Amino acid sequence: MSYRYRCGTCRATSEPVATRRAARAEQRWHRAREHAGLIPDDESIEPDDEHTVGSGGLLLAILVGCLIVEALYRITGP
Repeated sequence: MSYRYRCGTCRATSEPVATRRAARAEQRWHRAREHAGLIPDDESIEPDDEHTVGSGGLLLAILVGCLIVEALYRITGP
């Protein structure tokens, strides 16, 4: 799941990041740069459904990875 930091005061949104921790880092950077370290009244860290790989996508990636490993094992032998 990816996350975005949103500042309602500036009407600005960060690029999607992989973890909530990374979104908090974006939040700290934005506060320091745009608000002199102060906390804007309307800010949030939200899941980014647009750029999220669902569980189906993750399972597909694992399956493809397993198939690649099996194919390489068959090619190179034991």
